Amino acid sequence: MACNASSCQSNCHRNEEQAQEEEFGGSANSISNYNDRNLNVCVKCKSNEPISGGNAEDGRFCADCFRSNLYGKFRLAVISNAMICPTDNVLVAFSGGSSSRVALQFVHEMQDKSQKNFDASRDRSLPVFGVGVAFIDERAIFPVSSHEIDKAIQDFRSIVSALAPPRKELHVVPIENICSSSSSDGRDRLKNLLDAISDSTGKEDLLLHLRMLSLQKIASENGYNRVVLGSCTSSIACHVISAIVKGQGYSLPGDIQYVDARWEIPVVLPLRDCLTQELNRLCHLDGFVI
Repeated sequence: MACNASSCQSNCHRNEEQAQEEEFGGSANSISNYNDRNLNVCVKCKSNEPISGGNAEDGRFCADCFRSNLYGKFRLAVISNAMICPTDNVLVAFSGGSSSRVALQFVHEMQDKSQKNFDASRDRSLPVFGVGVAFIDERAIFPVSSHEIDKAIQDFRSIVSALAPPRKELHVVPIENICSSSSSDGRDRLKNLLDAISDSTGKEDLLLHLRMLSLQKIASENGYNRVVLGSCTSSIACHVISAIVKGQGYSLPGDIQYVDARWEIPVVLPLRDCLTQELNRLCHLDGFVI
């Protein structure tokens, strides 16, 4: 006669339940331990320890895979939108911030790989695109000591010269040059132009336009046919909100596209799919000077 839970006096039914609980409990502990082990390794390479800190997305990758993933976004944007071709001569706008620092580094790495492929090929049929760097000196507008600006420019020269060949020229141009070829005359004209604008928002928009005109002038005078900006997803999002508030939504489709061909020399945004947090993290991991 089979026993059941209510009539069994030998506790055999209870022993079976305890065994099942121990079995399922052991399985749960095994799954928990497995998940804990997975949290301590990179989700991509499954071997290295993930980087700590930052947002949840950053913490899933180790340093090498995080960098590879970020460079992959950059490279995909460049290739998919034909931003840089072998015959191009590109000008990278450099301000010293994390976005422009990463943009310069990634453009350099792409150029360096093209140079190695060119040197390794027998016929050397594909040329290597050229790279220049531009810094707009705005000391005539902002109350910054000349000593600080000169030191920053010297640091920028060191950063550019430290990059492997091909050589990259650094163009340092005062923003007042867009108003006149004479520095003193251009400074006076720029000051009068800014004084004519009463609101701070209008001045900010004007300065942004003057920066772009300065970059266009540098590119045109030195034979560049592309201007590379370090604008990322975060900065573009801020621009979108600002433009909508100011009633400038009509120009947003052109402002946020990968290649802005409205300018005489097209402006490209290879970091459009990257976040500011990611760029800051990469600068920290690679020890970039910013």
